[in-house]
Amino acid sequence: MTGSRGQSNLLSVAVAVVLLVASTGLAVAVADDALARADREPLARHAAAATADRLVAAGSPVARRANTLRGPRTANLTAADVDALAPPARDRALVVRLDGRTLVERGQPTGPTVRRSVRVARPTRVVETYGANATRIVVPPGVDRVRVRVRPGPNATARTLRADGRVVLHDPGGLDGTATVRLSARDRTVLRPPAANATVRVAYDRRPTEAATLEVRAGAR
Repeated sequence: MTGSRGQSNLLSVAVAVVLLVASTGLAVAVADDALARADREPLARHAAAATADRLVAAGSPVARRANTLRGPRTANLTAADVDALAPPARDRALVVRLDGRTLVERGQPTGPTVRRSVRVARPTRVVETYGANATRIVVPPGVDRVRVRVRPGPNATARTLRADGRVVLHDPGGLDGTATVRLSARDRTVLRPPAANATVRVAYDRRPTEAATLEVRAGAR
């Protein structure tokens, strides 16, 4: 009986040793995997942050100005655009989203998501025609240029067009045609049509903006 108890104890010790070795190996494997992920995560976060920052920076091909994105250009963003703009993102899995809409997707990135609050500008074309009785044309703030077409009436000569009192178009022989006029975008601009009987058409782009969230997520190489 004593021999049986001894064999049983020996078997228990052997099983315990096997379980200890197995659990130690599993713990080491889990620790190694966690360490590897910990090493990769800062690099993935850096790639995502660098991509987001460069997309919204002044001078970015998709930004109108710092933190204001060009809506149509951003909608056509490609992975090649991102790689050229943000070298840390090259050869990485990557997802770029704007208000939940996926702009670029490459692979399945597992790194952290970086977010930036932005404004998105979406241009709208405005065309207005002013007849011979118009005394002024008001262009809203934010517009830095307009396309003006002057059509003089019968037996009339329209020589001068003014913007906020300064002469922006003048022809002693008479204005008749289309020209681009540059304006200050800080405030509204008041254009004074030619004194002579003339029809003036003014065309310009308005760029209203709306708030949005840019998200970038990158993965390990």
